[in-house]
Amino acid sequence: MLLIIDYNKVMNNFLLVWNRIGDYHLARVRALQAIVGDGCVFTADLAAADSLYKWKTDNLQNHFVLSTKSAEQRDVWNRLKNFRKILREKSIKYCCIAGYGTVEYLLMIMSAKLSGRKVLVFSESWYGQRTLFNIAKSWFLKLFVDAFLVSGKRAAEFSANILKINPKKIATPYSVVDNYHFANPNGYNPETKTLLCMARFSKEKNQEFLIDAFLKSSLSKSWKLKLVGAGPLKESLEQKFKANLNIELCNWVVYNDLPMIYFNSSMFVLASTFEPWGLVVNEAMSAGLPVVCSKAVGALPDLVDGNGFSFDENSMESLIGVFNQIDALSADELLKMSRRSVEIIKNFTPDIWAEQVVRLLKI
Repeated sequence: MLLIIDYNKVMNNFLLVWNRIGDYHLARVRALQAIVGDGCVFTADLAAADSLYKWKTDNLQNHFVLSTKSAEQRDVWNRLKNFRKILREKSIKYCCIAGYGTVEYLLMIMSAKLSGRKVLVFSESWYGQRTLFNIAKSWFLKLFVDAFLVSGKRAAEFSANILKINPKKIATPYSVVDNYHFANPNGYNPETKTLLCMARFSKEKNQEFLIDAFLKSSLSKSWKLKLVGAGPLKESLEQKFKANLNIELCNWVVYNDLPMIYFNSSMFVLASTFEPWGLVVNEAMSAGLPVVCSKAVGALPDLVDGNGFSFDENSMESLIGVFNQIDALSADELLKMSRRSVEIIKNFTPDIWAEQVVRLLKI
């Protein structure tokens, strides 16, 4: 249920900082603008470029770039200097910063708080196990951060139980996409018999494991596995599996073309050995797909509930078993899972994200 807020009282300026603002962030920014007004929301990129997404921000209003260097390069003092300049010149009252995992972000959090701004941190962290490191993080975050918008249940429990943050200062969801962009106007089609994996071709995404399990399952006799992405392992995967007619490896596609990939699939799978959240799961569910996630996918406890399966990312037998179960499903059973995906993902939208930002900062 959305909060009831007197938006006429919301007149203060926000600054939202991410490494690189791209398609996934724009829907959130627009949702916040709808609440507080276009002129009250400013955005900033930590860097001018990145090696993976190569997003374009030329057409954004009220947008700044904190460094001419790429996201992979350090430029601590220039970024901090430009950040502080925006705070002053744009009369920023609320700073929303994408995490606390870099020196730049830590200094920005301190600078904003010590200069009288309210600070909200976005976080997907749920996996840190180093006790002394977590104690230091806890001390810093409780001292300098007013609120936390985190990805889901795992991150919320980690923040409250491990970092000892007051649960009243924590809310979900941070990890959302533009559900309308991915909604299927023609409805879900279980007869495509295509299992889709949309992920970067890299070790932690576990694609070779995924392909091996698929080929050893009964599902491979009647379904196709389609992998879409880019990355360092793409060439080696193509060389190893190019002879298999029911394995298709495709290049990464631009944001506007992504929905059609989902619409032409019957189920989505993410086999990662490490995944803080996995926004591709949101996308797939918005398109009405049932989903399969490894237990290392952060979205698992929030987004998989009667609409798919989970498996042990270290057990080939576990994933083969899931694929064999899928092979035994009827079209009606797949359709029921599809409807459940659409129902669950209604609770993960940019509008709810923006409402939580406003509520947490107690405007």
